[in-house]
Amino acid sequence: MTSTTSPPAQSNSFSSNAPARRSEVGQGELWGKYVRVAAQLLHGLAHFRLLGEPGEGEAESDIRLRAKDLHKLSSSLLSHLKVRHSVIGRLPDAGLLVANHLGFLDIMTLSALRPMVFVSKSDVARWPLVGDIASCAGTIYVERSRRTDVSRVNAALRERLNAGLLVALFPEGTSSDGRSVLPFQPSLLQPVVDLAVPVTPAHIAYTGLDGFPAEDIGYFGDRTLGACLLALFKRRQIQATVRFGEPVHPSDNRKTLAAQLHAAVTDLAGNAGAAP
Repeated sequence: MTSTTSPPAQSNSFSSNAPARRSEVGQGELWGKYVRVAAQLLHGLAHFRLLGEPGEGEAESDIRLRAKDLHKLSSSLLSHLKVRHSVIGRLPDAGLLVANHLGFLDIMTLSALRPMVFVSKSDVARWPLVGDIASCAGTIYVERSRRTDVSRVNAALRERLNAGLLVALFPEGTSSDGRSVLPFQPSLLQPVVDLAVPVTPAHIAYTGLDGFPAEDIGYFGDRTLGACLLALFKRRQIQATVRFGEPVHPSDNRKTLAAQLHAAVTDLAGNAGAAP
């Protein structure tokens, strides 16, 4: 199943000189984007702070409401940023989802498709503004340095899954330039093995009006957050293409599962330049 919003032609090659001036907004439009996005974020922050962080044993209806509110906020932000969607394959209704990770835009891109909850590194909770929104939206944080944290994460995952939500995680453990799928961290998949729930693989890619990969908006390596945000705001339009594969039934070994899911996402990445 394919739904699309007329994406531009894509290419697997990338040239830093490819983006033309016509692909960038003017100074006035740039400031307009700043104002609209800032206003939307502050409005979202105020709303989520009123909700507060979810407590233990929260009602399933309240868990779903938080995910829906993040879905609405993400959709609005992407609209202001001129990010359009193209979905290839079947978007799951619930369950677990794993995807490659290119940066902060991935959260909004996936959340705008359907209400869902994310599994994230605990550092995100301390990020200004975004951390508050993520925490109040029901994000499940993982303390990677604490092996005993698995039982808490399992309980939180099961709670979200029982509420009929889609739960997404990025098993690369970091973001990349998107030219390849980084190895998946088996430790991040232990809760998946414990819960024995089918997992849907997904691949995310971004292109500009010229059809070339928008690597300049990726948050990876030694790139600063400010540089990535500026590149994103300056873009006249971004096409986000999300490909979904067939669900993978987890084995009882996290290393085996990591290899299976990595192969599935890599296969989706290999089809990134193909016509839907």
